[in-house]
Amino acid sequence: MLFCTTEYLLFFIVVVGGFFLIPQKLKRYWLLVASLFFYACWKVEYLTLIILSVLVTFYSAIVIDRLRQRGKGKRATAAVLTACLVANLSILFVFKYFNFCASVINSLLSRQAVGYLDVILPVGISFYTFQAIGYTIDVYRGTAEAEKSLSAYALFVCFFPQLVAGPIERTGHLLPQLKTEFSFDYERMKRGLILIGWGVFTKLVIADRLAPFVESVYSGYEEAGGARLLTATLLFTVQIYCDFMSYSNIARGTAEVMGIRLMKNFNAPYFSETISEYWSRWHISLSTWLNDYIFLPLSLDFKRKNVAFGAAISLIVTFLISGAWHGAAWTYILWGMIHGVYSVTGNATRKIRRNFRKKIGINDKSALYRIWKKSWVFILVNFANIFFRAESVESALAIVRSIFSMKACSSQAGFFSLGLDRPDTAVAVLAVAVLWAVDLLGVKRDVRDELMKKPLVLQWAVYLLLIASIVVFGIYGPEYDATPFIYFQF
Repeated sequence: MLFCTTEYLLFFIVVVGGFFLIPQKLKRYWLLVASLFFYACWKVEYLTLIILSVLVTFYSAIVIDRLRQRGKGKRATAAVLTACLVANLSILFVFKYFNFCASVINSLLSRQAVGYLDVILPVGISFYTFQAIGYTIDVYRGTAEAEKSLSAYALFVCFFPQLVAGPIERTGHLLPQLKTEFSFDYERMKRGLILIGWGVFTKLVIADRLAPFVESVYSGYEEAGGARLLTATLLFTVQIYCDFMSYSNIARGTAEVMGIRLMKNFNAPYFSETISEYWSRWHISLSTWLNDYIFLPLSLDFKRKNVAFGAAISLIVTFLISGAWHGAAWTYILWGMIHGVYSVTGNATRKIRRNFRKKIGINDKSALYRIWKKSWVFILVNFANIFFRAESVESALAIVRSIFSMKACSSQAGFFSLGLDRPDTAVAVLAVAVLWAVDLLGVKRDVRDELMKKPLVLQWAVYLLLIASIVVFGIYGPEYDATPFIYFQF
């Protein structure tokens, strides 16, 4: 059930309407049933996987808590945590990584030594697995108490707005909200609907408009030429941002209508001045999860053991895991490695670059220098995205060579016949300009707060303009096949 469909609209109306009509004590169960139904719409058989993950992590946390209360040592609680992690990650491995590992082994041995599994990747498995094991780790660390209500915890893992593609919520943020009393609030509902509308706009007007051109050029990269590949890469960087951000915003808006606040997952990442800042603004829920559960424990352990370059090794490992989390392919792993190298190099050369700027008299706070930094980060992100988007490492390297050599285009197809004609291009340029303006305004303030302060006439003018833009310029209709969100495959 895709967000930008009439099916989801009907689902949303029924769920939200029922949520505010039924008694308070039934609201949590109503949301849990709705969430399980929402997930079953993808493939009902895979409900067993998410239910298994819920039960394993829920009871593991209870056992850890009871062992701690009985004065058992860390060895016992660590054994339970390890068993919980192995159980959850084993499921993730079988469905997401087994066939990839089998292909690597078979390639190394030059024969099919390992058979392949006939399985389909369960939608959202990487998201809910990380959220569930994050909760268990929190209980193990003592930063969260073991939840006693199975229904509350199950809703925490399965909450339908963020179940399939995040944001990956944290125990202390979402779980307490699911145990409070819910009430209707008109202003809160309006804020949520605005966020949903903005999400639909960025998906249907921008992301889905750019997708055919990117697909056409990248699938025919051998003939596309350097200029078209460069254009497609730049457009993909915009497409994936709008696509993923739109899901997060629709999820956040849906939850906010019901009085539940999900964490902000994006904060104008393409205005970042360093790669580190970019990762604090892009897919924030995953970045903070990896920082708290992978990078910090690794770096602290290396520090205790006096391992040379421990922080750098921790960064590389964290980004490799980030790449592998996105997909079981060498392209994603290489993409993660590239960002790891960016971060390590940036940290290692920070003092050298600062001294060099002082020596030649560059003002770090000047507008021109800050524009240069933002542009450089954007270029680096685009380069890494070539590997993220390409079908294989070989095709990614070929695309890089074509762009840097500005290889001539050998395709007979005209530029505007590749899925983005002249009117579509004009709409895309205008829509992206609006996106950039909203992002720029939203760096230091909440755009919705600013809008709510304006006169009612101006507010409604913005609402109606947003709706009209979606209706007139959105990519949808009888002949349109609803495009899944890119991050569904992760």
